[in-house]
Formats: sequence, C-alpha cells, structure tokens
Amino acid sequence: MIRGLLLIVQALLWLLLLRFVLRTIASAFTKPRMGAAVPREPPRVRAAEDLVLDRICHTYVPRSGAITARISGREEPFCSAACRDQALAGVSRATSPRLGGACTQKG
Repeated sequence: MIRGLLLIVQALLWLLLLRFVLRTIASAFTKPRMGAAVPREPPRVRAAEDLVLDRICHTYVPRSGAITARISGREEPFCSAACRDQALAGVSRATSPRLGGACTQKG
C-alpha cells in the first residue's frame, strides 16, 4: 500500500515537472498575456548641453536650439528671430522695451 502511494506521488511530481518544462518552452514562442509584466525600456537620459545667453532678452537657450547671427565679426546666439533682428538693427537693451527676461516672440 505504501509502495503504491509512493508511485502515485512520484508520478504526480513527474507530471508537475513536465508541465513546468512545457510552459517554459511555450512562453518563449508566444506573446505575453494581458496583465503580464512586460519588461520596460529604461528611460533615455539626454546628454547635458551648454546654455547660451541671448543678449537682447537675457534668456538662456540650449546651444543647439539657438539662432545665430554674425554681429561685429562675432557669432552671437539668440532665442528667436525677433531678438536676432533687434540685434541686427542695432537696438540695444537700454533703448528697447523691457521684456522682463523672457522673449514673447519665439520664432
């Protein structure tokens, strides 16, 4: 009687092992189920970038996004075409209307 019980327990353990192996193989070839944890891509980290100062409205902009113009033989960065045009027209910060540190005419 004990021998018969041990054979049944052994058969059940083999069936559980076979089920585990088959599920592992099947999961390698099927799509993840709804609600299953899907591995996420790690967040992308942007590289640090230098900021440059627009001398007209005193706004800092990333170097790659700045509009540049050659003024008095020097390449100068601007936050917008409006600030660049003011600088090219010779309008200084003292004679232009105060923009409060941020240019409202981005372009």
